[in-house]
Amino acid sequence: MGTIPSVRFNSSAPSASSDEKDPLKRIFFNMMKKYRTYMSELMKSRIVLDPDDPKAVSDYKTFVDGIRKKVGVPSRPQNLLTLVKREAAVAPDLKTFYQALPKIKARFGITEAYDGDKMMVEAVEKVEKKLGRVLKRGDKEGIALLKKEFDTINKTLGVDPSQKKELEAEVELGFAKAELQQMKDEVVKIIETQKKRQGFEHVKVDVKTLDHRNYL
Repeated sequence: MGTIPSVRFNSSAPSASSDEKDPLKRIFFNMMKKYRTYMSELMKSRIVLDPDDPKAVSDYKTFVDGIRKKVGVPSRPQNLLTLVKREAAVAPDLKTFYQALPKIKARFGITEAYDGDKMMVEAVEKVEKKLGRVLKRGDKEGIALLKKEFDTINKTLGVDPSQKKELEAEVELGFAKAELQQMKDEVVKIIETQKKRQGFEHVKVDVKTLDHRNYL
């Protein structure tokens, strides 16, 4: 018969502090830790406020992606994908899902020069009419027909599915450019407000030369 190992407990061992036990305080401390990390990383490089310069946009994306990774904050494309997956999980059928996509994209400022979302809804309706039933997930026959319709749409729009990674990279750069444009607009607004307030309307400021680290 095996022996039972003895375990010694140190009565003087420190117990968890009240702060560690309090879930709200723990959340607060985690948030403060992320904030300090964010501010520390933000000081490491200068952000060039020039959304029209591809290099500035690319550098900004790389810089911010690094910060988000260290802080544990999802990027806008990741947030978009999360919402799309959530909608896919709750939508009762495929038509409802594709009808919801434009609203989800609009929340992230995404607009399309072509009406691809409308074309996808029409493709679903075409398949439903052909099958005589509502198209839902798990409908293998219906999904196969829908994929063929989507292939036709991709050809019409000149979209090559094999270039998915390149297309995703373009979308992410588009997000970065939009963020950089928003930052620039806000900085320009603040500068113009201060110029009027101080009576320095004649002073010209090139926002591209500014270094955000001087104002943190």
